[in-house]
Amino acid sequence: MKRNSMAELMYHNFAQAKQALSGIEAIDYFFAKDVLVAVNCEEADSVQLFHLCAALTQSLRQGHVCLPINEVASQQWLAPERGDSVDEQKSFQFESFTELKALITRLNVLPSDNQLIVFDKDCLYLKRYWLFERELQQQLGERLTAKARYSNVDIKACITELFPVDDKLKSTEVDWQEVAVANAINKGFAIIAGGPGTGKTYTVTKLLAAIVSLQQKTQQAALKIALIAPTGKAAQRLSESIINAKAGFTDLVAAKVLSAIPDEAKTIHRLLGVIPNQPNFKHNENNLLSYDVILIDEVSMVDLPLMTRLFRALKPSAQVIMLGDADQLPSVSAGSVLADIAPRPHAGYSAANSQYLAQVCQSYSLSPSLSEAACQRNSMDYLTLLSKSRRFDGAGGIGLLAQAVIAGDVKQSWHLLSEEHNEQLTFEQGELKQWLMPLVDKYYLPLKQCTDLAQAFALLLKFRILCATRKGAQGVEEINNFIDAMMTGKGRQWQQEQHNLYHGKPIMITENDYQLGLYNGDIGIVWQNEDKQLSVYFEQSGQGDNAERYKRVMPSRLPSHESVFAMTIHKTQGSEFSHVAMVLPEGAEQSQSQQQLLSRELLYTGITRAKTHLSIASDKVTWQRSVLAKVKRHSQLTL
Repeated sequence: MKRNSMAELMYHNFAQAKQALSGIEAIDYFFAKDVLVAVNCEEADSVQLFHLCAALTQSLRQGHVCLPINEVASQQWLAPERGDSVDEQKSFQFESFTELKALITRLNVLPSDNQLIVFDKDCLYLKRYWLFERELQQQLGERLTAKARYSNVDIKACITELFPVDDKLKSTEVDWQEVAVANAINKGFAIIAGGPGTGKTYTVTKLLAAIVSLQQKTQQAALKIALIAPTGKAAQRLSESIINAKAGFTDLVAAKVLSAIPDEAKTIHRLLGVIPNQPNFKHNENNLLSYDVILIDEVSMVDLPLMTRLFRALKPSAQVIMLGDADQLPSVSAGSVLADIAPRPHAGYSAANSQYLAQVCQSYSLSPSLSEAACQRNSMDYLTLLSKSRRFDGAGGIGLLAQAVIAGDVKQSWHLLSEEHNEQLTFEQGELKQWLMPLVDKYYLPLKQCTDLAQAFALLLKFRILCATRKGAQGVEEINNFIDAMMTGKGRQWQQEQHNLYHGKPIMITENDYQLGLYNGDIGIVWQNEDKQLSVYFEQSGQGDNAERYKRVMPSRLPSHESVFAMTIHKTQGSEFSHVAMVLPEGAEQSQSQQQLLSRELLYTGITRAKTHLSIASDKVTWQRSVLAKVKRHSQLTL
């Protein structure tokens, strides 16, 4: 291909760059221009460097922490589509890997240099993201070397109490929940990972009981324990799960132990202390949190900067326990922390850790030793994977479909969805609104007849429509408008009205309001009180009477919000519904940006929000393309 000249490609303004480079945004253009000035590169290098830096910030918006230069080497940056075609003669051509590496090596952009960008291990970073990654890796590494607080004898006694085994009913399988508890007790940092229904919260409640019990037996000071999650909804579900688990342990765990386990979870932002309009928090390396044990749920949703800031605010002796499903969608912002440090399959435990687990666990000796190769490299002693799902027993369609999708099995997943009859799955065909109407009649219209607020919130948990995108005929906005019209009986004219509220309408907050204590993703129900006035009620975590269970907000004080009959799949992470209807965009109508959203992780996340029934609307091409596409996040975070 003809090499583009410098005069052709050094754009006079952003408008010119936008006409020449598909997907470029203003931030990409101006950042690249700033770098050219800061590094004072040779004129001959400026064209390639400009496009490298623009590609770097573009990749950051796509969730990558860094840009491996082999991803763009010898590649074209195409011009925007004009009709149905792309003018390849006007596309930009990156140089080869060898030439790009030589170009960057000539610049002073090593980690030790004070520049906007950093080049490290053949990857280009924004300096602050390189610092985030290195800091988090160091923080995690230091906790991996923490010494055990309790003796193996005491741990074994505690594990035996928490996991009693009847000899007549003794299983021949490893109890990985037992292993997870034992494996995390003696470590400063541990991860318990697994899919829906594998008992992560049940297991970690036993873990907290074990930690508290051992602390009390050694007559040490009471532990301060924090339960946190990335969103308000995830924190609420964590609270509910801990409360339910504790209620089931009353015959197994001493009352004084259970009472020492908190059951109110907070968001990470609330724990750290938000400073409005600032990225930093009240708690940091100069103002550490006082907690001894930190439990973080739904870790797959936590981005790299937030996770780094959290660890920055923890005292060195704090024990950190992470819970999550590494197969779910990664965070919306940059990074895939859980997937980076909890890879599958498990690489194996070290010989020393295997010996410890065999000593304190009743069932671990039933299993052959995990990968001996782990002894020769960095082992994964901090990680336990739970794979046995109590919710999806292997026979139900939801679990089988989720397994096929995350494995990238196009043929089997499509067969399960479209051909094999299963009472848990419904393959919806035909016009979208035709098959949606009976579901709206069944699940949403009764909200308008509810006279009890608790009943309305319970009904809202029974069903949700999940979409891959916001825009388009199969997107959140169009479906919400359609259902609002059905609920009000106003037909299509309703779409022109603003802030239309009525009794029983569910809404979702779309921006944070720190004064009201309402946050992006919080869900409320519009309610008509005895005085015939409308208010909006939001559930609050914790127990208590109705006055404490709900936050009441006047409609005039609501921050930005929208109907929530349908949600994007991203927004539903951390939630579960009895019945889920998942709608994918039709292949003929998909834009390039919509195609980039579709992936097996997106499908898996949507599928696993359903507990008992799943309805899916998709054409075959879209389904196959989505199952084949795997989310790839560039980073160098390892342990």
